Amino acid sequence: MYRVLGILALAIWMPAAALAADPPEQERACLSYGDTAEVVASRKVIAPAEAIVAARHAVPDGDILRASLCRKSDALVYRLTAIRHDGRVLRVTVDAPSGKVETVH
Repeated sequence: MYRVLGILALAIWMPAAALAADPPEQERACLSYGDTAEVVASRKVIAPAEAIVAARHAVPDGDILRASLCRKSDALVYRLTAIRHDGRVLRVTVDAPSGKVETVH
C-alpha cells in the first residue's frame, strides 16, 4: 500500500515539477506585476481593470479568472482567462494600448 501511495505521489509531483521548471513560452512573455505597473503608469497601455471590463463585454455570461500583460511579437496585449457559467474556459486577448478585444476562443 505504501508503495502505491509513493508511486501516486511521484506521478502527481513530476508533472508539476516539470511545469515549474520550464513555463510555457507565452507565460515567459508576460510581464511581472511590477513591470505591468510601470508600463500602466507610463500610460502606454490601459489599466488591467479596463481590460477586464472589455473581456466581460466579450464574455457576458462568464467570470474573469486571470489577466496578464504579455508581449505578442512587438506589441503588448492582455491575456485573460474567463470561465462561462456552463463551465467552458475561454481565452480573451485585448490590445493593451487601445483596449480593443482581439480574440475570444
